[in-house]
Amino acid sequence: MPQTIAVGVDGSDESVRALRWAANQIREVGGIAHAIMVWHQPVQFGYRLPTPDTELEERASKALDTAVKAVEADFPDVDLRSRLIRGHVVDELVGLSKQADLLVVGNKGHGAFTGMLVGSVALKLVHHAACPVVVVR
Repeated sequence: MPQTIAVGVDGSDESVRALRWAANQIREVGGIAHAIMVWHQPVQFGYRLPTPDTELEERASKALDTAVKAVEADFPDVDLRSRLIRGHVVDELVGLSKQADLLVVGNKGHGAFTGMLVGSVALKLVHHAACPVVVVR
């Protein structure tokens, strides 16, 4: 049965591995893999950082394109689509999990503390997603 898989991508090596895992799953069962990059304006101590939104969006778009192109090269027959969303990563991926058959993420991303086995985003998604979640190490 064809699947719709949502994959959280942040540009980290772990997220690219998650996207590869999802592409392989789609190759096996058919369907669509959606590479989802969620970006936001970072805040420190209650203040927005001075980086313009357009620059942050452009950086996120480039990171998403790089990740998708790296995987597309090895899976040319897989329907792999990318989507850039502004918002909070956990909220957005939980919302998308209501429309997906499977949610796939890396075990940690850019924000993970060294030595953690599972990052905070992956842990929250395991607990709150509306569909099954695969965490790729």
